[in-house]
Amino acid sequence: MARGHKILSKIKEKISVLILTYNQAEFIESALASVVGQKSDQYDLEIILTDDGSSDGTVEIVERFIEKSPMPIKFVANQHQGVSAIARNFLSMINISDGDFIAFLAGDDYYSEDRFRLQLESFGNNPNLKISYSDGVNCIDGKFGQRCHSAETVSMMLEGNTNKVHRHLTSQTPVLFIQGVLAKANFLRKIQPFDIDLIADDWVFNIKVFQSLQSEGVEFSFEPSVCFVRNIHGENTSRNLIVHYERIRQVANRYCRNSRLITSKFIGSAILSALKKRDQKELAFFTRKILSYPEASVWLTRSIVASAISKFSR
Repeated sequence: MARGHKILSKIKEKISVLILTYNQAEFIESALASVVGQKSDQYDLEIILTDDGSSDGTVEIVERFIEKSPMPIKFVANQHQGVSAIARNFLSMINISDGDFIAFLAGDDYYSEDRFRLQLESFGNNPNLKISYSDGVNCIDGKFGQRCHSAETVSMMLEGNTNKVHRHLTSQTPVLFIQGVLAKANFLRKIQPFDIDLIADDWVFNIKVFQSLQSEGVEFSFEPSVCFVRNIHGENTSRNLIVHYERIRQVANRYCRNSRLITSKFIGSAILSALKKRDQKELAFFTRKILSYPEASVWLTRSIVASAISKFSR
């Protein structure tokens, strides 16, 4: 090689993985190990973890993991603030991250092997791409079950129609998990995709993302393979229907035109769920809500009739 010429090594891009924990001692080490398992010569990794005042030993497990971790971990241990702090904590982690890409992981879930490869290839092939979603699989008591996203949701996401997805997100209570996201960090830092005065996370994030994709004329993608495993257990906040109701009501009122319809449907579904579980607390709570949302009784009646017809037609 001629003198004076230098070999320019390619600067590796970095992925910042953001994790929020609260009383997840049973799961957090597996979650962290699954991120470490993504190490690659093709990119760098950092973990940013915020704990919301755990009292079950989660913090101690994280601190021991940090001591032996082969990659940098930024750890913030807060006093317990509850679900109202979810958005604030996520925004804080987004803003202190220094990666080129941002990914998310719940402290009770974990990543599949080689989780980022296909999504990074999509970014390499499309300079107009700002965010990539992917599928996951539900796990109950260590046994894998259904995919996290329905066949209808996967089909819609694969179409790549930003307007259609935005209409979907703002007309019902959708399921689109951010654990499957890999996004350009500068895109998320610009749009600040959480509302600090709402107790919602995935739904607000997705609405704000697709609003921005529409306004900027940029693109998203969807990777249909399994990139994360979602552990379903009794402590999932989404399974607490009373807390989840407040999420639904807040987001629907702020972002959706048919907010009463969305909230009423949720109340009707919650009453059915409470009846099946024989949960007197939830049943009493949602029955009282019918006074404010009488439309819920219509959806409840329709659901009961549809269920009865289905049973008798078998």
